[in-house]
Amino acid sequence: MRFFLSITSVLFFIAAVFGCARFDPEPRDQKAFFPEAYTLYDAGAPVPECWWTSFNSEELNQLIEAALAGNLSLQQMNSRLLQAEQLARKAGAGRFPELSITGETSVSRRHMQADLAASDLEVLNKRLAALGTLLNPDVQGGGESSFSSELRSLQSRLQAAQTLTEASPPSSVTTVSHSYSFGLASSYEVDLWGRVRSQHQAALLELESSREDVYGAMLSLSGTVARQWLTVAANRQVLNLVNEQHTLNETTLTLIKFRFARGLATALDVYQQRQVTAQTASLVPTLEESLDAALLELAVLMGKAPRNTPAIKTDVLPEVGPLPEAGLPADLLANRPDVRATGLRLQAADWYVSAARADRMPAIRLSAGASYNAEEWTAIFDNWLARLAGSLTGPLFDGGRRKAEVERTRAVVEERLAAYQLSILESVLEVELAMMREEKQAEYVELLKQEQKAIKDTYEQAMQRYLNGVIDYLPVLTAMTQLQAVERRIVQAEFVRLQYRLQICLALGGTWMEKHGLDMPEQESVSGLTGVDETSVQSSN
Repeated sequence: MRFFLSITSVLFFIAAVFGCARFDPEPRDQKAFFPEAYTLYDAGAPVPECWWTSFNSEELNQLIEAALAGNLSLQQMNSRLLQAEQLARKAGAGRFPELSITGETSVSRRHMQADLAASDLEVLNKRLAALGTLLNPDVQGGGESSFSSELRSLQSRLQAAQTLTEASPPSSVTTVSHSYSFGLASSYEVDLWGRVRSQHQAALLELESSREDVYGAMLSLSGTVARQWLTVAANRQVLNLVNEQHTLNETTLTLIKFRFARGLATALDVYQQRQVTAQTASLVPTLEESLDAALLELAVLMGKAPRNTPAIKTDVLPEVGPLPEAGLPADLLANRPDVRATGLRLQAADWYVSAARADRMPAIRLSAGASYNAEEWTAIFDNWLARLAGSLTGPLFDGGRRKAEVERTRAVVEERLAAYQLSILESVLEVELAMMREEKQAEYVELLKQEQKAIKDTYEQAMQRYLNGVIDYLPVLTAMTQLQAVERRIVQAEFVRLQYRLQICLALGGTWMEKHGLDMPEQESVSGLTGVDETSVQSSN
């Protein structure tokens, strides 16, 4: 007993001395890779909590809300998030003692065959002796009275008769026994170097990175729905414009035919106008195909069958509002889900290094148990056995396996550090490119409108001169086709500008995802999300 207590005292002394020496990751400045400002930054309107509300369309708001609630790809990612949550709980279970209960009951039945030869001989001898007693009664002893002698002789005869009438003994024996047992067992690893803690922290960070992946998918989904909605609006606007142009071309063709009948126009004028009318009509099927495809994709994005296309009434592109307030590049750290996810995975890799380093150190494991056994259930707690043990184990030679694991996890840290830096640079690049492209696209739209005005003036002047018989129809036809083409190009250019605005909103990210979407597990408190505050072990293994 004293020996056991001394061993236990030594183990707890080691735990008390080295319990504070844990391998923790060193803090890292995550904002060191951001530029100070954007190249094209200019003050703009504040970004609303839900970026799509800046388009001022209730129809778009309803579409995105429906997609966030019914998109099947988003539900798949939410299921992966739930899996990551359970893995984090599984990793954290090692920080607590494990207790198990056992119970057992058994019934045993044993059948034994007896020795037949020895049994038969013994019975035969007994019966011969009994027969002899019956045939030759005892002679009276000297000094005994005749009454006593007769009484003893009668008793002997009765016993002999009983022996002769007894049945033969059984040739086999069957025994039945019962057993009942009940026990408790517990084990616990004293986390001296923080190995279990580091694994738990890494799993929690992996969980949070999976959550950010879901947020990123929600952000991407909102952008895809808005892009398809803009596609529907743009195609309908162009389709309406083409129908108007086709009607105008048919009216012009009727006018040319009328002039031709009066000798004021040539057959070539009729053929040329007929060609332009046919070209305008040929644009309709392509526009309708693009429109129908966008509606079908919207139905699938909302988790519905393609035949259940949403009823979209918008047929004009929304107005382009002022640029959203971009803020500083460092704000992307808090607003971009992909940047947050890569940063969390980087911190998780740091904790995996800590766990690998701690795995090279000795480990203390404690175990305890109690058991009860009895052959009768009522006496189960009368017989018991208790056990308490502690062990100290440490690696002496493993062929370099644990050291290799440390180096591997350090290489993972370097890989994720590069991925984190790349995600930061790419996110800033996305904002820069989107802002630059929208600025240039706005200039392009303005120039197209100036071109439209100039071509319109040319067309009106050419038509007037043609009607007056000063020029032929070719300058009119040229100006008309150019005017109709530039009108369609303006709509397409405005559509592209809205797409760039959409890219800016998506590139800036946001935090609205936490209040929308699916039923996700609640966030757990994770120490070290912005750096650890505990003393790191400086020695390297």
